[in-house]
Order: sequence, then structure tokens, then C-alpha cells
Amino acid sequence: MKVIILGGSGAQGKAVAFDLAKNDSVEEIILADLNDSELNQVAGWINSPKCKTAVVDCSKELEITQLIESENAGIIVCSLPWQITLPPVNAAIKSGINFVDFGLYHNKEFDHRFEEYDQKAKEAGSIIIPSCGLAPGITNMLAAYGVSKLDSAHTVEVYDGGNPEIPEPPLFYKTVWSIEGVWTQFTGSCWIIKDGAPATIEAVTGIETLEFEGVGNFEAAYTECLGTMLHAYKHPVMKGVKNAYGKTIRWPGHYDKIKTFKECGFLNDEPIICGDSKIAPRKFLTALLEPVLKLEADQRDMTLVRVNSYGTLNGAKATYSYELVDYKDLETGILSMARTTGFTGSILVDMINKGQFGEAGIVMPEQIGGDPVLFQQMIEEYKKRNISIKEV
Repeated sequence: MKVIILGGSGAQGKAVAFDLAKNDSVEEIILADLNDSELNQVAGWINSPKCKTAVVDCSKELEITQLIESENAGIIVCSLPWQITLPPVNAAIKSGINFVDFGLYHNKEFDHRFEEYDQKAKEAGSIIIPSCGLAPGITNMLAAYGVSKLDSAHTVEVYDGGNPEIPEPPLFYKTVWSIEGVWTQFTGSCWIIKDGAPATIEAVTGIETLEFEGVGNFEAAYTECLGTMLHAYKHPVMKGVKNAYGKTIRWPGHYDKIKTFKECGFLNDEPIICGDSKIAPRKFLTALLEPVLKLEADQRDMTLVRVNSYGTLNGAKATYSYELVDYKDLETGILSMARTTGFTGSILVDMINKGQFGEAGIVMPEQIGGDPVLFQQMIEEYKKRNISIKEV
């Protein structure tokens, strides 16, 4: 098995490569990205003869296709910003290889052409697993797993968040991924399922308090994180779910500050005149806060997840709830957000290689969670990596 990791110099791509390097069935890992120096740093850190690098513009379908052909690769793991996720999936289908992705859920063109991509993948013999990292990804699998235990289901609640272990001013938050991705979550509207149909709701509204025992009290607000559930709610595996939403978890006080940013226009993309220059407030805010919010090497991030599936069982109301609390691995330095996202990708790569996903086409995370055999295997693989999911 030869695996290409697009975005191989990033935190998630690094985690995927780290995990796959220990897999005996992996012959070669190609870390692909634009920055040769950063790629070489990751390859040097992994320190495996399986690992090589390739400087590629991952926004160019032709360059990705040429890389696939030159390396005779069989699978792509896509760990790229959502804005450039279509060229990689197009290249994978064109080449008839398999594809695991973390960020397609933000790409509305993929959502609008979901059935078309499914058909193309089937015709090409490609297995495509979109939006399968932490959230969406693990959360979608947990939702479907809970639903699978019910006779019928009606509502799914998804809560997740990556946060610093210890909150500090000014925002009680530290970046564990792209700060631009953080702003994207908090602007405009987000998709939910309401009364059996997709609907939108303003981001950073509906704030509620959550308690994680032994960890602390948090706040959660609506954000865009349902991913493939916007399609899967109609699938038999979801047993009639009519309502579903996702909320991002933050330390108390964070959302008050985000709302202030929004009200003051700091998250606007439209450039404004400032002296003799023009600059978008959001671009300025990113440049100002990026160094301030950087998680230091000796600090731990933590990942929090809670998923509730509601319905009926044996004629009575029933709920299945699952919870995950994970921390940065101080020994390897791999962030919790990278562990929970990247290791999900590497586990799926291995499962694809072993032929566990039947026919080609799009495989939604919900289909994995709704299959007791497949999902129990995921749980066992998470345990091997010290990622613990419990029923609460």
C-alpha cells in the first residue's frame, strides 16, 4: 500500500504519517505539500524509511494526478483547507484510487454534487470517505452508533471542541488548527436538520452550558459541524432522524468575546480604508492574534466530545450518549486535535486496504457508525492509540 498525504506538513497530516509508519502493510508514505523545508522536517521527525516527500501544489488537480501516477499510489489522505479539497477528490476519482478526507464538509459545491460524486466514484471503483476526522467524523459515527441501538430515532445532538487544557486571557482559547478555520466557524449561518429538512441558523447563537465531570464547565454554541449528516439523515442507518445540530465547546467567556468581534466588524472580509491602506478587518485580526493564541510546546490541548441520540426503544423513550476527552501526547508532541482527526484517517486507510468497505462510492461516517462490526473495530483501534470513548 502506497499512501499520499496531501497537507503532509500540517499537524493532522503529520499525525496520519506517524501512525501509518508503524503499519506493516504500508509500503510507502508520500508527504505532499508546497513547502519543501516543512515537509523535510516532518519526514525527519517521523524518521522512517517508508517516508518520502513531494513538493506539489495541492490545489492543482493535474499535479496531484501526476503524483498519483508517478508513485503508483493506491490511496490519498486529504488534510487540506476546505477551499482546495475538490481538486484532490477529482484527481482520486479520475485515477480510480481511494480517498479519505477531513475537510470537505465546508465545501458547498461538494455537498451540492454529493450524488454526482457518489456515482462517479462508483464508476471509477474508488472508495471516498469524506469529512471523517473528529467533527465531523467521530461525532457522526457516534451519532449513528447510538441510533443503531434504538428502534427509531428523532434527534441527534453533537457537541465538540478543541481547547487549551488551562484557559488563559485574552480569549480563553489557543489555536490547535487554522485560526482562519476558527473564524469561518463563527461567521454567517450554519446548517442543521430541523423537522426533517436542512435549515440554517446563525452561528454563535443558542449558547448553553455543559459540564464534563472531572474537567470543568463549558459553553457551547451553534457552528457548522454536521458534515455528511446533512445527507445521512435520510439514509436508513439514521432511522428517521428529523432534527440534528452541532455546537462547538469553549471555555466560559470565549463566546462573549467572539460576539464582540462580530458586532464590531472584526470578522468581516470586506477591506476598509485605514490611513493610506486598505485591509480586511478579519485579515488584520488574524495577523494580530495568531502569535498571541499559539499553543506553546509545553501546553496541552484537549478535545471534548459529547453526542446524544434520542428515540424510542421497546415502546419507551430512550437516549444513547457518548463522550470523549483526550489530551495532547506530551511524549510525541502530537496535539489531541491531530490525534483524534489524523488517527481516524490512518485507521480508515488500513480498513480500506483490508477490503472492509465493500463496493465503491461514497462511504459516509454514519454508515461506519451504524455498522456494529465496523464501528467496534474503530473503537478497538482508538483504544490502541489511547483514545477512549465511553457511554454516559
